[in-house]
Amino acid sequence: MKQTFLLLSFLTTLFSYSQEKYPEDYFRNPLDIAPVIAGTFGELRSNHFHSGIDIKTQGKQGLKIYAAADGYVSRIKVAQYGFGKAIYITHPNGFTTVYAHLSKYSDKIQKYVKSIQYKKEDYQTGSLFFKKNKFPVKKGEIIAFSGDTGSSGAPHLHYEIRNTKTEEILNPLLFGLKPEDTTAPSIQSLKVYPLNNSSRINLQNKSFILPLKNSSKGKYIADRISAFGMIGFGINVFDRLDKALQ
Repeated sequence: MKQTFLLLSFLTTLFSYSQEKYPEDYFRNPLDIAPVIAGTFGELRSNHFHSGIDIKTQGKQGLKIYAAADGYVSRIKVAQYGFGKAIYITHPNGFTTVYAHLSKYSDKIQKYVKSIQYKKEDYQTGSLFFKKNKFPVKKGEIIAFSGDTGSSGAPHLHYEIRNTKTEEILNPLLFGLKPEDTTAPSIQSLKVYPLNNSSRINLQNKSFILPLKNSSKGKYIADRISAFGMIGFGINVFDRLDKALQ
């Protein structure tokens, strides 16, 4: 069957998440400033996909980091690279929050970490694991201060939410953290692909870049094509959050 395709409007959603519902009012913002995102969840880096999100700290170190919910410190790690100084808090709802690139921990935790460093005669502690009664925390309690340790590049807070049991890393934005986002995405290019050897696009079994025209705000029009068989589309899009480049 011959089909004709015309791209009429802007694709509003790039990724489809599972239908599972996550609690949106359980975790608080780990900072006391409005979240501005410098690095997004799943962002492609040079050798990995970015786990968690990077929250800007106004270019400063030393901002207070708060426990996102009640729980207990289940792990601490101090390393020269990677997360640098990091803290993991396990929560009774089945999730664990991770805070990384810290400058220092709260007094009671910092005192313990320093004792381990002196004992080992090493800045790097490796992973230190704890049971529930060692360092219990309450939602909103100061647990650390923002920094630029590890493989950071600039002051910010790396923040993750993980499934405690499976260690699956989840997008914190699914849990109610809402950065300001009024900037519309922009499509850079659109490509159409034949999905098998019998597919035809404009009578050929090869992919094409489709020229795009910006017809109005948030809407694009592509050249008309003729197609036969199974085909697919790929888009190259920039979707910037507000203030991300500031």
